[in-house]
Amino acid sequence: MKPANLGDYYRLQCAALERLAKTTSPWQGEALELLGLAYRETENADELLDILHRIQRLHKVAIAGLADNPFFLAAVQDVALPLWGDFGSPPVPLDLQDSLAAKLYNCVPGDTALISLGDGARQIGLWLIEKCRASGVHFLIVFADPVFDVLVINHADETGVKALSDDFLKLTGPATKRIVARAGLPDTDPPTPDETKQRQFDRALKPYSDRLRSGNLFYTLTSIPTPRDAEVDGIPYEDYIKLFFEMCDQPWDRIGRAQEKLIGEFNAAEEVRITNADGTDLRMNIKGFTFCNSLIAKNVPGSEIFSAPRRDSVEGIIVAKGRFSPPGTKRGIIENLTMEFKGGHLENFKADSGVELFANAVSIDEGARWVGELGIGTNPHLRKHVLNGLLVEKIGGSFHVALGACYSFKEYAGIPVNVDNGNQSALHWDVTTMLHGRQGQIWLDGRPVMDDGLWLDKAYDVLNRGWKSVPVDERPEYWKNY
Repeated sequence: MKPANLGDYYRLQCAALERLAKTTSPWQGEALELLGLAYRETENADELLDILHRIQRLHKVAIAGLADNPFFLAAVQDVALPLWGDFGSPPVPLDLQDSLAAKLYNCVPGDTALISLGDGARQIGLWLIEKCRASGVHFLIVFADPVFDVLVINHADETGVKALSDDFLKLTGPATKRIVARAGLPDTDPPTPDETKQRQFDRALKPYSDRLRSGNLFYTLTSIPTPRDAEVDGIPYEDYIKLFFEMCDQPWDRIGRAQEKLIGEFNAAEEVRITNADGTDLRMNIKGFTFCNSLIAKNVPGSEIFSAPRRDSVEGIIVAKGRFSPPGTKRGIIENLTMEFKGGHLENFKADSGVELFANAVSIDEGARWVGELGIGTNPHLRKHVLNGLLVEKIGGSFHVALGACYSFKEYAGIPVNVDNGNQSALHWDVTTMLHGRQGQIWLDGRPVMDDGLWLDKAYDVLNRGWKSVPVDERPEYWKNY
């Protein structure tokens, strides 16, 4: 397996290396070394991924026009920049990691998989590559490189930023499936991004985001908690990792059937009202929209039901206690957020800390101050607000609204759905609010269906209690005496 022979895109990267190798820039030596490695046969997936990561970095340097930029070079030399070889894996047995990788794998022969890998996904990434090779699935690799990517965008000029976004669209264009195994918060904060350049880059990726939200590019993803996540959320790291893998192993068949019935109730309703003791009191019209039954087909762990409200119908206040971080590069933490909506539009907001981060996120474009999604978290094994963006929206006894873009797919898991309320934005940010333990209630057309974050109908017992609702003799061994 030669890195240069993995496909057209990798040949483009090698062409960039050849150009760098002919310069007298500080990157010339590494470019020459990588050219030799790119055309050398290797059967070692670990070695392959380390070479691809290094090639990816130099490719970004070349296309951003930074090869001779001394300020960029100094910035790169001033920080730690881990490569694939430095990536780790969560402290759990290999069979658990392989099981998670198998849940993420979504390809069939003939697919082209876009695989995004971050720290924490070392074993998962190796499993995915070997699976693709064994199944005849072509793959493209993107490495999570938050510090390096911020430095590249910050030092590139407008032309360089456009070249970076154009290159990403070229990379992702042939993909038919997307698999993401990324880490939560990094051990150290990345540099502060140049907001103007970052917005230019994010907006230019809208065609890619549209493919994801329309279902044109089917994806599965996970976000593995890090020691920093555990520190921020006040959970011992070993307990956090244990919780994460247990969330992935819930009675999905029973949860799916319960959610199917619950969706019937939501689909038949015209108005939903949600309140909690913190001061949340929110109403929205959901007439004509239909909810999706989300288990672990896309997000691992699941689960939730989600749709969209009528765009101009969102009225009231959300008081969301906890810590939040805007999507994309890790840009800091917002704590205890209050949002007021009038006629669907976010009119006022405040936070105990990080309000500037919030203001920046919702000012990316006009659509960012409207709601594109309403979701209800249903994973019964998590009842505590956490920062991790994937996990927090799955909390049993919580709800979230997505500020920004709605989804536009027409079917979900083979079932026709209507989730498109017309809101367009470069932002899609799920902000989760706790109902469990907060006297949280949900009404459908004035009828209570949830109290203190627990569903009132006994048909939804599995959503309230998970494996505890299943007779002991019908549980897997791990859960029998849990």
